Amino acid sequence: MTTRTSRTRTKRASAVKTMPINFRMPRELRERMRTFAQARHLSESEALRLIVADHLDEIESERELSEGERWQFKQAYETWQRFRRGEGHTVTSDEIQRAFDQAREKVRAAQARPHARPTRASS
Repeated sequence: MTTRTSRTRTKRASAVKTMPINFRMPRELRERMRTFAQARHLSESEALRLIVADHLDEIESERELSEGERWQFKQAYETWQRFRRGEGHTVTSDEIQRAFDQAREKVRAAQARPHARPTRASS
């Protein structure tokens, strides 16, 4: 059973594989990292992993945002080009106002209708 327990521990320990990394860090940067770690009650290695992970997440989010903005710009540009070629459909402000007025009227009519109330079955 002892062997089994040690194998289980070994499997758990190796479930999240980490690779050691060794590099030089300027003294001022190391102090900033230590201050960061102490403020969050983390070890230096935990703090460093957190800082790196957060920074990489931020970079990825910025990339995704840039891709979205690029897609949005392309869509707007294509719409503008269709409009310039005469393929676009325009709507007057009066038509927009009429659509909103009709929608508001539907809401008012629905609110004015009496709602059916559920009745209790008598025993």
